[in-house]
Amino acid sequence: HASVSTVHGGKRAGTKVLVGNAKEALKRGASGLSCQINLGDDKEYKMLESAGSLTSSAFEHNIPVLGMVYPRGPNMIFSEDDPTNGIAHAARVAWELGCHVAKVPWTGSAETFSEVCSGVPIPVLIAGGPQGMPFLQTLEMVEEALSAGGAGVCMGRQIFSATDSVARINALRAVIHEGVSANEAASYLR
Repeated sequence: HASVSTVHGGKRAGTKVLVGNAKEALKRGASGLSCQINLGDDKEYKMLESAGSLTSSAFEHNIPVLGMVYPRGPNMIFSEDDPTNGIAHAARVAWELGCHVAKVPWTGSAETFSEVCSGVPIPVLIAGGPQGMPFLQTLEMVEEALSAGGAGVCMGRQIFSATDSVARINALRAVIHEGVSANEAASYLR
């Protein structure tokens, strides 16, 4: 991940700064890069600039980039006529900056997530959802996202902070790669 912040950043914790580039990633053995943009953050323009710089560098070195774009900063303007609450715009930003894959939050329904996926010609992954959500609900969210055109998931906390992380990975694999329903995949969690 080439853009970071820490929880110790206080009011600036939502501002991600670029800490790497494609050339360095290759030297370290990476096969891809990711960057994060928090739309609506006070320093959104810097994150956009950094992501653009990273994707340009990655293009020159033939490295794919995952754009993690979230509409959540204090300056985010949500439009009543946008049922995706800025998430379709987030996916579009990832694509227009040159990302090969977009990671965005779940919109809450297959109907609205379909708008997100149909708005860009790159795969769209969903983030893991709220921490502490029962994992069956997470599996249902994934199943719905896939039915709407989502390409899969990109999860962190839902897996790495869980005591049953292997079971969760197996359940996700069953839903994503085998077409198993969320309820059937929940059998891995027992």
